[in-house]
Amino acid sequence: MIPIDYSTGFVIYIFIWMLTLAFLWIREEWREKEHEWEREKDILSFCDNCHYAFLAKYNENITRCPRCNGMVIIRKRRSGI
Repeated sequence: MIPIDYSTGFVIYIFIWMLTLAFLWIREEWREKEHEWEREKDILSFCDNCHYAFLAKYNENITRCPRCNGMVIIRKRRSGI
């Protein structure tokens, strides 16, 4: 068996814990990016006929309401304060 004094064993123990924590942190960051919401690609729209709120594609100007199938003109707001 390899002789190891207490200080070397403690340093190895701390090093293994730091590697484990770094691995778990990197894995959590990767998982968070995989399941992140992308709300800037959709825009909240309201139907004037049935007052139903739904998400429409950002680059569309006119879409159909999923509830009443009516035409909805999307009014884009200016980004600002």
